[in-house]
Amino acid sequence: MMRWCKYWFDRCWRTIATGICFAFFFHGALTISFTCFPVIYAWPGSVLQKRRRARRLICQLFRFFVWMMESFGLIEVRVFNRDLLQKSAGCIVIANHPTLIDVVILMALIPKANCVVKEALWKSNYLRWVMQATGFISNQHAAALLEGCRESLANGDALIIFPEGSRTVPGTALDFKRGVAHITVRTDAPIMTVLITCNPTTLIKGEPWYRIPPSKAVISLWVREILKPQNLVPHYDDKPAAARLLTRYLQEYYERNLEAIYD
Repeated sequence: MMRWCKYWFDRCWRTIATGICFAFFFHGALTISFTCFPVIYAWPGSVLQKRRRARRLICQLFRFFVWMMESFGLIEVRVFNRDLLQKSAGCIVIANHPTLIDVVILMALIPKANCVVKEALWKSNYLRWVMQATGFISNQHAAALLEGCRESLANGDALIIFPEGSRTVPGTALDFKRGVAHITVRTDAPIMTVLITCNPTTLIKGEPWYRIPPSKAVISLWVREILKPQNLVPHYDDKPAAARLLTRYLQEYYERNLEAIYD
């Protein structure tokens, strides 16, 4: 009886705590949009400098958000080979995408992080001002996306992109889109690979935030290596062919390495 009561008390507490965290996240985004960002943009400096100030603020808030979720007992984040992240400047950082907060964790860990985000976030009542202030890159228009990525990488940012484009549905195979490969072969940027696992699964695609797992979720990030795209595929000068081959290479790379982790 005591064990049953303890279990349900833990489930109730973690459900409430999850709601608190997400309320903090979205209302915090609104608060800084109307308080901090106007100050940042009123301060002297170029547009690039102002965007970087805004991104540094967001990264600090993401670190606090991750700490908050860990302190409430909702998640535990484990990072392997963390030191390699210090070499991420100018790299395209790619990762599989099992949970809603993957990008939050990555941006909390990576110095000078920028990211490609879904166009829907630019229309969000809570987040659109964050998108505008930070200069995050929309994936809506291919030409603008490529130009934004090229500019960000040239400025020494670490550019976070999820090759699947959306969260993985548990039990389904990875489905890498060619967007990352097209950007890579046209910028010649090195690729930093990060593999993410979550056990038990939480905040997955198609499930509401309050459907929490039976125990604390352990989110593990394996920072593997930095790859040079020129060395990965033949016919590199033929950009469409190289993008197709690189997409296949990266998907097989992730399938192979994730299988090794789970084994």
